[in-house]
Amino acid sequence: MTTPVHGLGISSTASASPTTPISPPTSNPKDLENTQEKTEEKNKDRIIVGIDFGYVITTHSAIAWAHTSTPDEYEVITQWPGQSGKDWGKVPSDISYNTSIRSPTPSRTSDPTSPQRTSDPTSPSSPINDPDPQTFKWGFEVPPTDPQKLSWIKILLDPSQPRPTFVQPKRTTLPRGKTPVAIVTDYLRALRAYTLLTLQRRLGAEALANTPVEYVLTVPAVWSDKARATTLEAAIAAGLGEGGLNLITEPEGAAEYALRSLRPNALKEGDCFTVCDAGGGTVDLITYTISSLHPLQLHEVAVGTGALCGAVYLDRRFEEFVAEKIGREQLEGMDHRAKFQMGQYWETYMKREFSAGEDTQGEEEDFWVPVMGVQDSEDGRMRGGFLRVSRAEVKEIFEPIVRQVLELLGAQVLSVLKTTEKSVGAILLVGGFGSSEYLYRRILTWAGGSIPVLQPRNAWTAVVRGAIIRGLQGDTVAARLSRRFYGVVHDARYDAQKHAEMEKRWHDIRCEWIVRNRIQWYIRRGDVTTSSRKISFPFYRTIPASEISGSEHALKTELWVCDSETAPDKRDNTVRKLCVMLSEPISVEKFVKMRNEKGDVFYRVDYTLDMTVTGGVVVYEMSLQGKKGREKVGRVEVTYE
Repeated sequence: MTTPVHGLGISSTASASPTTPISPPTSNPKDLENTQEKTEEKNKDRIIVGIDFGYVITTHSAIAWAHTSTPDEYEVITQWPGQSGKDWGKVPSDISYNTSIRSPTPSRTSDPTSPQRTSDPTSPSSPINDPDPQTFKWGFEVPPTDPQKLSWIKILLDPSQPRPTFVQPKRTTLPRGKTPVAIVTDYLRALRAYTLLTLQRRLGAEALANTPVEYVLTVPAVWSDKARATTLEAAIAAGLGEGGLNLITEPEGAAEYALRSLRPNALKEGDCFTVCDAGGGTVDLITYTISSLHPLQLHEVAVGTGALCGAVYLDRRFEEFVAEKIGREQLEGMDHRAKFQMGQYWETYMKREFSAGEDTQGEEEDFWVPVMGVQDSEDGRMRGGFLRVSRAEVKEIFEPIVRQVLELLGAQVLSVLKTTEKSVGAILLVGGFGSSEYLYRRILTWAGGSIPVLQPRNAWTAVVRGAIIRGLQGDTVAARLSRRFYGVVHDARYDAQKHAEMEKRWHDIRCEWIVRNRIQWYIRRGDVTTSSRKISFPFYRTIPASEISGSEHALKTELWVCDSETAPDKRDNTVRKLCVMLSEPISVEKFVKMRNEKGDVFYRVDYTLDMTVTGGVVVYEMSLQGKKGREKVGRVEVTYE
């Protein structure tokens, strides 16, 4: 037996392989009755709302909804408050606070869809009654030149993610008294209020009031456990949890939609396919094998990967190109309307439609970017308020970003071949950046005809459409692969054959030599996890009698993670603390009272941490091995580092 640092020990049963499936506990009649009630509740009519909230560096969010009575007739919301011109399948993930107004029920605008002006038709705690002294604009309501505009606010939920210098906001730029979670909550609350208003218009107030609304919220696959938990906290605070709330990863949502949008027999049972979700900020890759078509069941076969190489990086490279050609001062001095026109030309025409350029030469094939207010140049590059950009120059803007995507694809395909000895049968290209003609052609060339590259329709809104399908049909991913190592730091018994003598320390309670900061990994990178099975970590803790006061004591457990491909058996700078779990106070009578060879009294507590890994979040529970057998600890408080 060993005793870990801070008194945590690894049970003798810990030698079992962490990948060994753990059977669920035997059900009792009450459990079966509760399950039946939940099944009956699921069979009732519901409204499913999918939300693809623009995360990390993605600048737009999308919402779709469907009624379970007509699941094939789902709608993607395309009209938004403050919007002008054509319909948009997404809304900017921007928010702007007006801190000068101090009314709890402000009147910002005449728009009835404003979150402070619209009562939630299904809840008495509507946004209009929230005691928030600040008002805000959101989405299309926020002018591009608003000095108080906050974009990319979601990145503050996961400070562990690297980000480029051009991405704001920083914590110092947030409105006074507003935390990142509070700002995300405000934005999600606005999305919810407008969604409910849309549903009321479509279905009627009475039907909406009598039908539960269940939300499916997408999160980036590269996001940390802490960021997912924080997102869940913000979503619940925004009211998304009242009728049911599920989190899924963005590539899982994209896969759900992309598979169903393909022609029949495009893929068959046993085939592997890679989803390349190329979005605004990140490009996420995930590979599944189809274990069943009817019903659809997928197994993840390679650890998913991702990187910050989405379309926003193209936008920045384009801006830098324009600044180089016309001068930084000229660009920054342009009227905001002229800048908006320039950006729209790039976004809707150049970025989406550009394909190659090798076979098209001459001035008539060049792009003419509007840069109103900039004087003509002698060389003819600037003419009548337009900047001439050759196709070769556009290619130079694209290439560094596209090469990163191809590197990710290459690594993923090799990983599949290594772990399954099977080749990838198809690449499904989705996401806003995934709709790029140039990216599609480059991947097609890279694949060399050996791997089909499929670009499903509605690629820009594939994630939110997949979220709707997940809410309607349930989880189709039968097995996922862990992206990191999970374990505990502990003290191991000193072994002269394994450990350096300078590392040994005397353990006062156990009266033996030990070495500190050893790690027992319970889940390894690449291990199979399922949402239907719990993974158990068996522990024991030795507690000196002097540390216990009163008749109850709370158990504290630290969980550590490593994101590297291989993990050390001793704590180093690749290992970080994920969270601290604190149980509710437990009766000391359930602990085993013992004495060591010196006669000192201590308590031994045997317990188990149970983890259930789903597509979106990790659920933690704790069970105590007491004198009368194993019993579940009622409440476990999890604090992420």
